Amino acid sequence: MAEKRKILLIDDDRDFLMATKLILEKNGYEVLTAENGKAGVDAIRSASPDLAIVDMMMETWGEGFSVISEVRAMEGGKDLPLIILSGVDLQGPYQSFEPSEQFPRVDLILHKPVKADDLIKHVKALLG
Repeated sequence: MAEKRKILLIDDDRDFLMATKLILEKNGYEVLTAENGKAGVDAIRSASPDLAIVDMMMETWGEGFSVISEVRAMEGGKDLPLIILSGVDLQGPYQSFEPSEQFPRVDLILHKPVKADDLIKHVKALLG
């Protein structure tokens, strides 16, 4: 049997983490969770997930951006598929920026709450 693909969820909302973890596990993924940006970055270093889903706003407004910047700067982090989740509509402002140090590249921006079917569809598309 093929090895399960590993997904890391980084969000400070425990209910969201647990609900999303169940959805992803039910669809055959191994799921790791982190409740803040620092724990998330550490988990990416130690567990080498196949994909990370990062909440934009945790303790601070820009915590998600900080996580993404650190991931993109680390060895092997440039190619890690990243999905950003946001409770506010970032699509417009984020899309208008070229990736830079302040706004590193992300693969997808999803608006919270995300429907389970949509999340799975996007995860499958990114993981191939």
